[in-house]
Amino acid sequence: MYKQLMSLAAGALFLLSPAAAQDDDFVSRWGQTTGDALVPFLPNAAPWGFSPDPAPIFNAFANDTSHKYIAIVVHKSWWFDDAELSRQMADLEKEKQALKQEQEKATEDFQRDHGKEMQALEKTRVTEMQTLSKQAEDLFRQGKYEEGKAVMGKIKPFQYPPSFESAMAAFHKRQQDLTDREGELFRRRRQVSFRIYTNRTPSTTAFAYPAKPIGTLAGRTLYRQSYTIKMGEDYETANSNLAIYLGPSGFQNPHVSLAERQPKVQCIVVWAWIESLPDKIQADEATVKKVLESIDYDGMSKLIEP
Repeated sequence: MYKQLMSLAAGALFLLSPAAAQDDDFVSRWGQTTGDALVPFLPNAAPWGFSPDPAPIFNAFANDTSHKYIAIVVHKSWWFDDAELSRQMADLEKEKQALKQEQEKATEDFQRDHGKEMQALEKTRVTEMQTLSKQAEDLFRQGKYEEGKAVMGKIKPFQYPPSFESAMAAFHKRQQDLTDREGELFRRRRQVSFRIYTNRTPSTTAFAYPAKPIGTLAGRTLYRQSYTIKMGEDYETANSNLAIYLGPSGFQNPHVSLAERQPKVQCIVVWAWIESLPDKIQADEATVKKVLESIDYDGMSKLIEP
């Protein structure tokens, strides 16, 4: 979903030029008030098998400074509940913790059995490196650069005995395997972001592809766009975005100067941006439609001003 979130630049950076006739404090207060009024209409998806994303609700100006009617956007993301995936992630976390403890114990055991010997070897090695460094420095001063370089080549950092190095390498390999498995599980997580925009239409907020009407939902026209994104040789996401528009047909939001902009709600578009997997997208879309159907569109419509 991060690709889609790039379309929502931080509107809190909304700026007005000194020449603008509007009171920027008033516009900011209007934006905050309007966003606060929209937030309660974001659906609670929990009853339909979702867990909320821990990130807070996004509430800001949309990144736009050239349209007559200012756009506000609020959104909240939810994860599709997946019991089997959650179990696998929990099991993997247990493996990670067990590996960490095993590695810590191996290190402690080695230090207990060979710590003093290691310290002595390291001290000896440091003395040898200091001696070699002094020899190389003397050779360089004498202009014997090749001989000095040969001596420098003998200076190498201290290393633990091969038995310890190989043991640690085995732990690191197991850790990498767990990391790879964790990445694969995260790739299978599915989510939906519910978004509400003021003064925008399905066509002006559609991501990447046109949004087309496909029927009705909650007594209103339902728009949809779908596409896949190739994420690797053997992995792609299936995306389906659903929208419901509230407002006058054929609404236009003309480009104007800053002084002509108006902080008024003229229309609203509600989106559900679904990021799923090819074999899950159809069922996920059906579930999201149920959530969209639960939204109070009549109440939201009352925010639209004449």
